[in-house]
Amino acid sequence: MFFRKFLILVFVIACGASCALAQDSFADKFEVTPFGGYKFGGKINVYGYDANSNVENVFVKSNLDYGVIADYSIWSSFAAEFMWVRQPTIYSQEDYDTTPPTSDFLAKGTLSTYTFGVNYTFRGDSKVRPFVAGGLGWTNFGNLDSQPSVLYVGFYNKFAYNIGGGVKYFFNKYAGLRFDLRFAPSRTTPGVSEECYITCEEVSSSYHMNQGEVNLGLILKF
Repeated sequence: MFFRKFLILVFVIACGASCALAQDSFADKFEVTPFGGYKFGGKINVYGYDANSNVENVFVKSNLDYGVIADYSIWSSFAAEFMWVRQPTIYSQEDYDTTPPTSDFLAKGTLSTYTFGVNYTFRGDSKVRPFVAGGLGWTNFGNLDSQPSVLYVGFYNKFAYNIGGGVKYFFNKYAGLRFDLRFAPSRTTPGVSEECYITCEEVSSSYHMNQGEVNLGLILKF
C-alpha cells in the first residue's frame, strides 16, 4: 500500500511540475547513463509451493550486471528517472530432503528489472553531486521455468522496487561519472503473514528476493 501511494505521489508531482515548467526549453534536461557493475544476493522461497518437490529455496547467483539510467530534470535538483538493469545468472535449487541440504544447478537465466522513480541531487551546481534515488516497477525472471518437471514457480514478472543513492562527478557540462548503490528487492512466491490489531489474523503476503547492486556509469547530458 505504501508503494502504491508513493507512486501516485511521484506521478502527481511530476505532472504538476512539468505543466508549470512547460515554457522552459528541453535543452540540458536529459541525462543518459549506460552502466555496468555487480548485483548480489537473491533467494526465492518455494517451501511447500510445489507439493511434488522437495525444494525449499531457489538461489540466484550473484553476478555482473549492466543497463541504463535515463533522467529528465523537472527542477534543478529533482528528476524523473527510468532504470533498466539486466543480470545474467544461474538458478540453483536447495533440496531440504537431504542431510545436509544440497544445492544443485537448475537453469541459466537472466533477471531484467525495469523501474520508474525519482532522483534528488544535492549541490547541483558543483562537479561532485551526491544524490538519493528510488523507483517502482517489475522484475522479469527469464528462463526460471525452463525445467517445469523439476520445479514450477508459476510466474515470470513480479513487482520490484529499489532505493539508494550515490555520487555524480562531472568532467564538464555534458559528461561525467556516476556511482550508484541500491537495495533492490522483488516480490516472488505468495505467502501468509500474521497481523495483530485488536485480534490477530493471517493475511496473504509475498516473499521477497532481496538483492543489492553497485554500478558505475558514464553520464551523457543533453
